[in-house]
Amino acid sequence: MPSPTPEQRPNPHLLSLQEIETLLRRCPVLLWDLGARSRIMNLHDGGDLGGVRTADLLGCLPPGYRAPAVRAMLRLFLRGGFLDFEAPVTLPSGAVLWLQLTAYRTQSGGPPVRLTGLLRDVTQRHNERTQLLEQQGLLRALMEQTLIGISIKDREGQLILSNLAVFGPTWPPGATPVSITGQGLLRPDLMEFAAGLDREALTTGAAAVGEIDLEGDEASRSLLMSKLPYWRGEQLSGTVTFAVDITARRQLERQLTQHSADLEARVRERTAELQAINDRLHHAAMHDTLTGLPNRAQLAEWSLALLGRAPRADGQPLFALLLIDLDHFKRINDRFGHLGGDSLLHALAQRLCQNLPAGRICRLGGDEFVVLLDDPCGPEEAVRTAEHLMAELRRPFTLDGREVQVGLSIGVTFAWTRHAQLQDLLDEADMAMYTEKRSSRQVRVFEPWMRERHRLLQDIQDDLPGAAERGELSVVFQPVVDLRRQMVQGAEALVRWQHPQHGLIAPGEFIPVAEAQGYVTAIDLWVLREAARQLLPLIRAGRVHQLAVNFSAQHFSTPDFAGRLQATLEETGLPLSALVVEITESLFMENHQTANHALREVIRLGASVAADDFGTGYSSLSYLQRLPLRTIKIDRSFVATSAQHPGIIRSIVDIAHTLGLRVVAEGIETEAQLGVLRELGCDYGQGYLLARPMGLGDLNSWLREWEAARSS
Repeated sequence: MPSPTPEQRPNPHLLSLQEIETLLRRCPVLLWDLGARSRIMNLHDGGDLGGVRTADLLGCLPPGYRAPAVRAMLRLFLRGGFLDFEAPVTLPSGAVLWLQLTAYRTQSGGPPVRLTGLLRDVTQRHNERTQLLEQQGLLRALMEQTLIGISIKDREGQLILSNLAVFGPTWPPGATPVSITGQGLLRPDLMEFAAGLDREALTTGAAAVGEIDLEGDEASRSLLMSKLPYWRGEQLSGTVTFAVDITARRQLERQLTQHSADLEARVRERTAELQAINDRLHHAAMHDTLTGLPNRAQLAEWSLALLGRAPRADGQPLFALLLIDLDHFKRINDRFGHLGGDSLLHALAQRLCQNLPAGRICRLGGDEFVVLLDDPCGPEEAVRTAEHLMAELRRPFTLDGREVQVGLSIGVTFAWTRHAQLQDLLDEADMAMYTEKRSSRQVRVFEPWMRERHRLLQDIQDDLPGAAERGELSVVFQPVVDLRRQMVQGAEALVRWQHPQHGLIAPGEFIPVAEAQGYVTAIDLWVLREAARQLLPLIRAGRVHQLAVNFSAQHFSTPDFAGRLQATLEETGLPLSALVVEITESLFMENHQTANHALREVIRLGASVAADDFGTGYSSLSYLQRLPLRTIKIDRSFVATSAQHPGIIRSIVDIAHTLGLRVVAEGIETEAQLGVLRELGCDYGQGYLLARPMGLGDLNSWLREWEAARSS
């Protein structure tokens, strides 16, 4: 028969039996009752307890729980009341469940008496409670083990939780942990201190920290106390206290204070010594150890100080900078050794100081010195000072009992504005000094055009490698004429460099750079190869008989110079007998034995050798006899004065002819010079009067004109 609807029930708020059964099935709760005959009725399937029937439930309880459960049920039968206990149950699967059993006695209208109750699984709740108790135990153990005192109080100041360490530093004499139940035993001063921190933390809602010293009869103690507010949700509920005994730290601080005072006394004693050491170190850092002069670092400080001055009202520079460099200082070291060179530098420094007692003098490094003039010093006065120093420093020095005179160069520049930089000034003075070395002047003042020349030299150094491969180098020829027969004997090959930015650069500009960088040998062989290729048709036609090419001394520092010449000429087809190897005689005086061997190999192959620029080097008749020369070329400096002073030319020609050598005069520019050279018996000549250096096409035209004029 179906259950009545809620409207059909006498009390619509009561659940029907069917609704109760449905609710019980959905909930993990067992409804049971126990009658007087000890019969248990279970309204649910026993599978809800892992296969244990409710009737067997008491048998599954551990012995320690089973007897108390039975006794409790009997008391409930006899006396009434309410039963509620929890016990573990071991299922046949081995799993253990914790069950909560509740019951009460019912008796409807008299006997029989029954027990009715609920049975539900509380395993999860039991485990959570057990875990919570374990955590509480661990927390308590942790609090008791720490040396930091920890306590929690509510807003009224009542102690909620604490460990024993929180009272340790505050116990009065005779107190024990057992006797301390609150804060009644705290010292009044400490209680007032703690209460103040509590009020601060509760008022601000932030941590309050303070330290207090507790004076005692036997010893004083110090305490660090921190009060942190703690919250329950959005409500400020009290404070958490952390108290640390910092007595040992305070004692250590007092000891450190005393030690600091002792150390301060010792430091004061050492201050003078350290200052003296610092002064010596600063002097060493700012001065040159060899000469005792200030060094580059001191020069930098000087320049900064001078550049910081206000500009001069008279338009004069802020200061002048003189850069002094010794010429050929290596020869001093080679002759007298490094000790002798050091002695010379020291003596030169003393002489500088004697002549400029109030000047700022420093040794820049090596054989370079710098002088700053600033009191006040215009350009004319700076040049006069530089010339005076030049004269004084050129006076002989005494080394090892010998008088030694040194050459030197001085470059001068000026700091006109406060924006000048020391390195720029040094570069400008160096440019002026380098220009002075290439001229006859002893003192040179920097001029703006020197910067452009310096850039040119920098570009030459950067661009010279690979210039031949880029097609920037070319060869020109200057004819060499037989002065007696008016015939063209040969042509000298000269190299030219057409720079893409600077235009035509003379050999005198880039050949020294090539010598310094080691590219000159490659350039010489390129000139030989290119000149031989171009001039070969004219030589085969008999219009030109010889090709003269200049070769650097660097060729003779490497083996097989003659072999490289032979290989190059075999590549072009030019016979070796048509080649004249020109060498600068001044470059071979120091290594004439090596040069002698190499030149004899060249002659053995069929070429001839000529000494170029004869008379400008360390000429010696013995070298003319030893070296296998066939020709000497008189330098143009002698040819230029031959009409006024023919004696030198006559002597050279007579000596050369005596030794069986032919003579070529270079740089013939006037008819008077040509006439004198012919009268003195000079064999060959070349110069602008006869023909300028020219390309191959112009050389062909010149030869036709020369041959036509000679025929007529």
